[in-house]
Amino acid sequence: MFKQLVNRPIINELRTSFQPSPITHLPIQRTFRIPRRDPGILTFNPGKKPFTLVFDGDKIPSQEGLLQAVTVSSLDEAARYLLLLGESCEIFISNDYRKENPEVYAEVRTLSYPSLRSAPPFDIETAADLMKKLPLDLKSLMKSNIAITAADRLPRTIEKKFVHKKSDVNVLISEVFSRGRLLYFNMFNETEELTFDHTSDHVQGMLMLEALRQAAVATAHIQGLPFDGGLALLNYDTNFFHYLERDVPIILRAYCSFTADETSKDKEAPIYIQVIQWGKVCADATLKAFAFINSQHYQQQKERVEKISSRSKIQFETKINRILEAAPSI
Repeated sequence: MFKQLVNRPIINELRTSFQPSPITHLPIQRTFRIPRRDPGILTFNPGKKPFTLVFDGDKIPSQEGLLQAVTVSSLDEAARYLLLLGESCEIFISNDYRKENPEVYAEVRTLSYPSLRSAPPFDIETAADLMKKLPLDLKSLMKSNIAITAADRLPRTIEKKFVHKKSDVNVLISEVFSRGRLLYFNMFNETEELTFDHTSDHVQGMLMLEALRQAAVATAHIQGLPFDGGLALLNYDTNFFHYLERDVPIILRAYCSFTADETSKDKEAPIYIQVIQWGKVCADATLKAFAFINSQHYQQQKERVEKISSRSKIQFETKINRILEAAPSI
């Protein structure tokens, strides 16, 4: 029997109340078409959506190579994936599992797809845990401008203002594609800013770090940071797992818990990004920055930092001079 504690706030955010539709009497017609309805969250015939969520202990119909199934351990985890992926995922419950776990089936039937107009649903640590189990959204990406195979044509670079560059040739990420709460970019591997004194059969790590930084800046702007604002990097934590091939498209998949507009206060902008090639995560990065909503706030912070830095320099030079003055007597 499937037993678990349910996180009510998360479930309630996705719950929909039943409202009966008014009865409409139609005039007699010879023929009429019934509009196709979206299959919705709960499915008995998986594969309509890019991702199929299946509860641990349940068995999904065998459709090897066609389904991208994600095993979830609880209703809470399923609800989090719904909040992350939106209408790109569905939940499958087999007849046997439904009979053994009627309470789970009843809960799932009350859920609805979340609105993407609200603020991001959770922090980047929660998103990272979900994304690490998540395959690449092939069905959505194959219909997008993002290149995923060597035969695909790379999209255009994103506008340079999104990555704070003066020259287009130094932009290392593509125009964005979004699905649910996730943002996708292609990464490029040529820029005039970075040159290396040796050839390599793989993408250099320093180049990838700059591309990740650009993706983080672009993501903050896409999430509402005005172009008049700025970012101060607080933390940049990167993990490398596999080499990146030079002649195969590289995909960056990002989640950001930050949103803003011109009326927002200055605040932290945390971003989690995965680097993916051939459907495999080759690296990931957690970037945390402090977002200044306009240039005036950024300039004020810059002046404060310069004052602190100036005091530190004076204190350091004073210490050096004291050591030099005491040297003859030592």
